[in-house]
Amino acid sequence: MTKAFYPRRKFRSISITGYFCELNCEMCRGRYLRGMIPAPSPSLLRESMEKEMKRGVIGFLISGGFNRRGVLPFRPFLNEIIEARKRGAIISIHPGLVDEEESSLLRESVDIVDFELLSGKAAYMKGSPELYERSFEILMERGPKHVVPHAIIGLPYSSFDDFKHSVDLSYEYGAEELVILVFIPNSASQNTLSPELIRKCISYARKKSNELSLGCMRPRNMREIDEIALEAGVDRIALPAINKDFQSFDACCSVPDNMLYLFK
Repeated sequence: MTKAFYPRRKFRSISITGYFCELNCEMCRGRYLRGMIPAPSPSLLRESMEKEMKRGVIGFLISGGFNRRGVLPFRPFLNEIIEARKRGAIISIHPGLVDEEESSLLRESVDIVDFELLSGKAAYMKGSPELYERSFEILMERGPKHVVPHAIIGLPYSSFDDFKHSVDLSYEYGAEELVILVFIPNSASQNTLSPELIRKCISYARKKSNELSLGCMRPRNMREIDEIALEAGVDRIALPAINKDFQSFDACCSVPDNMLYLFK
């Protein structure tokens, strides 16, 4: 049965940069930060997590704006993250590009890494293709057990071959799950999406992935994305727009199977 994910009561997203993104790239121009709890200091992060856990929240995505090197400045917040884990929280992080030391720190601090695996010209929005592949390799070697790559359909400057390369890297490095996202254009000129491209990308990813998810970043006015994904046989879908007999969880779709019992 397909698993559906509705992160509402038990899972929260927190921005450790508040509503600020230094990079401000064409991916989102910082608009996704406005849907997160702002906690731009370690003390505010601690207060926010304690408050939410008292309300029954179990899981947190730690995210925020990236600096000009494509990095989430998470180091000053690690003590608060570790303390929350000791109190039973499940922690996922969206770190951006990392080096060996940062990857090892994350191994000791979080449960899950959500990693945008960019390829081709689109990677230059935040770094370079080489930096993204190297960061992913480092995370798979030194990071937490659960590293979940995200491949994005329809990014500016990208092609099917770029998407395919990201999927191939996920497969080659042995990722246990791959999340598919669909770029939400900031303007009409950025819109390169078509049902044919989406079907081609998801079908290819299905062939190369053990556990395939359709993530929450996708245009909500394109119901056919959900239809295509379900027809292709995705294992997981975040916030489905289609009524179906799903196995539902109150969590982010990158939470691994062995932790899902906490989010029923």
